[in-house]
Amino acid sequence: MTATPTVPGIARTRRQAAVPAALVSLALLGVNGLAYVFTVAAARLLAPEAYGELAALLSVMFIGVVPMTGLQTAAALRLGALRRDAGPDEQRLTMARLHAAQLAGALAVGVLGLLAVGPLVALLHLDRPSTVLWLVAVLVPHTLVGGYDGLLQGCGRYHRLAILTGLFGVAKTGGGVGGLLIGGTPGSALIGMALGCTASAVLGWVACGRPGIARGARPHVVAAARASVPLLGLVLLVNLDVLLARHYLPAELAGEYAVASIFAKIAFWLPQGVSVVLLPRLANARSRRRVLPAAVALVGSVGALLTAATAILGARALPLVGGAEYGAALRDASWVFALLGTLLALAQLLLYSGIAAADRVAAAAVWGAVVLEVVLVELLIALDLLTVLNVVFAAVTASVLLVATGLVRLWRAHMAGSVTAA
Repeated sequence: MTATPTVPGIARTRRQAAVPAALVSLALLGVNGLAYVFTVAAARLLAPEAYGELAALLSVMFIGVVPMTGLQTAAALRLGALRRDAGPDEQRLTMARLHAAQLAGALAVGVLGLLAVGPLVALLHLDRPSTVLWLVAVLVPHTLVGGYDGLLQGCGRYHRLAILTGLFGVAKTGGGVGGLLIGGTPGSALIGMALGCTASAVLGWVACGRPGIARGARPHVVAAARASVPLLGLVLLVNLDVLLARHYLPAELAGEYAVASIFAKIAFWLPQGVSVVLLPRLANARSRRRVLPAAVALVGSVGALLTAATAILGARALPLVGGAEYGAALRDASWVFALLGTLLALAQLLLYSGIAAADRVAAAAVWGAVVLEVVLVELLIALDLLTVLNVVFAAVTASVLLVATGLVRLWRAHMAGSVTAA
């Protein structure tokens, strides 16, 4: 007969699990803080037109790292499930297969990036294709770093994951800031970031124990591709408003919109550690029903505080971030961007739950929100009502409907689980 764990033993186990989770969360917060420093530095060092160009390219970069996120998610879920049943030899073989899938994914990102150079130059009204080429040079090693993060996450090596995450943030952001200081252009910033990402990829390979490659990677490639479909929709939704503003608004207004979107990014980035820590637990239906409502409440509370703080700052918020030349169009409405970031953070958490549950409705809902936002902006153009504030209102509307859909599905799943348990 198995002995029942004592209360102190359970508490000790929870503390042991909380320590690495806290380290990863702190590392992610540090990385996102460094990214914030980079965006603020870029806003102050570049003219509004140049910063608008860089912000649009960074938005494309966030879309380009979707395969990385898919590879990381697939690796974390696969290795997290494997740890319970497999021995060391099988785990090493699985890691080699996952590594092969990650290398194939990085190569595919590079090829697709080269094919997209021409369309991106036209879409973003760029003067030269070289900046897009440097963006591709960032994305290839960036994809590998995400894959190595997934290997560490799935194996439960959270201390190494926290260290690698922190070093990656320092290398990538430090390279970007260094490029800005040396070259003073969006292209020079991307060159510095490419160098930092390459160094981080090498460190990630070492941190994972120098995994090799093995045949049999196809199922992992398929799993990553399936996860990438809804994740692509989410990343596109997170950055769509900046891209639409860059494409349709005058250059100066697009630059102001890009600076204001920093508030959305902060509200979106800040609770990212919650999703990373919960991802392996979301694969289990019972655990998902237990932890997801509390996680949603936590993310929503953090976002509400940030939105309130931005509203209190009022018209001082935008000049505080970008300088005195920003704020004429938005005035005291920067809090709307913080609200948008909060909604997107909630949407991400709900989407991870859908991916773990293999829920196809989650992917359809995300892509529906993307289409809705584009339709709303096109309608504003047709009615000659397109302004900086109306673009963000279109994004908020699409995000509210997406989160509402996710919460309804979460409530239904919770009720179904309660009935089954009864």
